[in-house]
Amino acid sequence: MNKSIRIDSLDKSQNTFTSFKGYEFSIDDQKWVLDINKTIDISRIRNYEFSVQSDVVMTLVHFAKYSSSSHTANMCEYIGKYFDITGENHFSIKGLLNYKNFYSAKKDEYKVAMLRVFLKKLYDLGYSSVDDEVYDLMDSWRLSGNEKGAAVLSLDPDEGPFSPFEFQTIITRTNEYLAENKISYYEAALIRVFCATGRRPIQIAGLKIKDLYVTDKYNFNDKNEVHILNIPRAKVRGASGFRFAFSEVGIRESIAQILFEHIRVLEQTLSNAINRELLKQEVDELPLFYDLEKLTELDWGDEKEISKILPNEIIHLPTVQLTQKLKDAVRKLGVRSRETGKPIFVNAYRFRYTLGTNAARQKAGVNVIAKLLDHHDTQNAHCYVESVPEIAQQISSIMDESLRKYADAFQGKVVKDEIEAQSQVKDANRISYVEQDCDVGSCGTHQYCNDYAPIACYLCSKFMPWANAPHHLVLEQLIKERDDLIAMGCSLEVAAVNDRTIIAVQQVIDACKEFNHG
Repeated sequence: MNKSIRIDSLDKSQNTFTSFKGYEFSIDDQKWVLDINKTIDISRIRNYEFSVQSDVVMTLVHFAKYSSSSHTANMCEYIGKYFDITGENHFSIKGLLNYKNFYSAKKDEYKVAMLRVFLKKLYDLGYSSVDDEVYDLMDSWRLSGNEKGAAVLSLDPDEGPFSPFEFQTIITRTNEYLAENKISYYEAALIRVFCATGRRPIQIAGLKIKDLYVTDKYNFNDKNEVHILNIPRAKVRGASGFRFAFSEVGIRESIAQILFEHIRVLEQTLSNAINRELLKQEVDELPLFYDLEKLTELDWGDEKEISKILPNEIIHLPTVQLTQKLKDAVRKLGVRSRETGKPIFVNAYRFRYTLGTNAARQKAGVNVIAKLLDHHDTQNAHCYVESVPEIAQQISSIMDESLRKYADAFQGKVVKDEIEAQSQVKDANRISYVEQDCDVGSCGTHQYCNDYAPIACYLCSKFMPWANAPHHLVLEQLIKERDDLIAMGCSLEVAAVNDRTIIAVQQVIDACKEFNHG
């Protein structure tokens, strides 16, 4: 490569810079705060000879200014690893060959590729620590990137997508436990948002209350209004700053209602804590998922200062804390893996993998899946389509008889009629199917429930279906809705949720036949 075309784009006399997310840092500091989630320690750079140190620091500044904090942290990490592995305090052919040999396994090639990204950028910025020979050597290497979709393709029971029944059980128990006050609205809202959107933790952490709204601009299923979450995008090329770009995601009304109640609780709790009512514009800027202590520590007496602070990232949860809250909430549900028999392993990305896998099951193509998961291209979406043949070998269709036999979708108890139900639970509420003008059973609890009856009832352990009720009408309607959704090519989450309900209703029909003919 001709060195004459390289341009030094950073002023080495400058000490203070602004990160991609708008955080100020100084190159004289050992630690650089890049955003709420990432602080990098550049101390290992001091192991290089003095002239190399300067070039490395200024190249790292370039990444901090124009790349995500995670990418910058990776660059810093692999620059440190080069010295740790090779003992070389400069970049030489010998050092690079030793580094590449150390990571010779196919699965580790991406670690070589990461270092190469950094050193090529250093060269392109016009710094002299990488010469032409070193550059040409790196440029000749044909390296694999990080393995994409391994957890999805392997259906790993701990790291891959949730199985269909694990996923549906998470949703069902979230609704049931919320109705029984076993989990809070905060916890239910967090779980349902991850289930519904499949977005990355950094995107969910960036949500504000104003991102939940109703719009009539979409003509969806003959409804004039659709509930929307306007989710901040991540990994947008050329974009910088907090909440720079957004994607509108439609959510079910039942999820929106949980979120609205969650927001009401936040507004009331915070108002009580700061001893004043919140202004509408203040409420709008609050994080949807928040740290109450962090919010109450703000100076709410200075409205001008508050108006400057609230739009910023600093009041939001770091992704590590948000992910821990999600893990703790799901663990309360007590869902067990069918593969291991142990409580399911929870991380935020399993929800993302599940949404992509469910889309593939519904015959969505890579472009649709990429849009669904908010990818900027399709390279990461292929693994979901490729995983379908393996899934087909391991998981039967939702309507498969053998799967029905082992599924525990229906957990209630069949009773003869309303009289028997009320003999077991005094004044048990009647459950009606309004669309078909009929009654299907009784509720075994007097606790408040805001989920959609009677559909949700078939999955509830408190449900007491009547032995002679027309449950087949519910089944027919669910199957019709499922077929319509697939034909429309939208609302994959709704279709997936209804799969387990369909099985539950069929199990109720079978249980009623057994009850009646004993």
